[in-house]
Amino acid sequence: MKSFRPPMQKSYRLAAAIAAAALTNVSAYAAPSGVMGPKNPPASPGKPAPDASFLVHGNKVPLASYGGQPLMIWEVATWCGSCKAGLKAFAHHQALIDKSNLKVLVLRDYKNGGYPGITIRKFAGEVAPSLLKDPHFVFGDATKSLAAAYNPHHYVDIYQLIDAQRHIVTTSAAPSVTFKRIEAFAKPGQK
Repeated sequence: MKSFRPPMQKSYRLAAAIAAAALTNVSAYAAPSGVMGPKNPPASPGKPAPDASFLVHGNKVPLASYGGQPLMIWEVATWCGSCKAGLKAFAHHQALIDKSNLKVLVLRDYKNGGYPGITIRKFAGEVAPSLLKDPHFVFGDATKSLAAAYNPHHYVDIYQLIDAQRHIVTTSAAPSVTFKRIEAFAKPGQK
């Protein structure tokens, strides 16, 4: 015997199916597009660091303004758990960085890795507020040109260590896991 379903119940099921299909399509576009950067990428020592600019409080800052100083350019997404762990690692090792000449540029990925999120300063304030007042750390946003020069594969949580002569020494990811590389680069007196 066939069960009787009122027409209204069929329309609810149809509406639910349409809504589920729509949510699937919306979430496909809203999902983060970036992938994690490789922890052990091919070495790039000696490669000249491209000049580019990033934004701090909406103002363009050229990388060239840090000439003669070792730099770390770290692109993060504010929704990224690994990036959060990296900020915590820096806060834990803040004294080590403060004894060095290293300037750490913490830049929110261009378009935040394809997903909306909070600002880089709010992210840092929630995760490692002491870094916001530390002169060794600069928080800003990657520009399209900086992302093209330093992160053409659109990785999330990727960094470059750049020596005082403006050469890329290392490209890596996930500072919470690869901090020994950063520590070796940032030895007190490193130039």
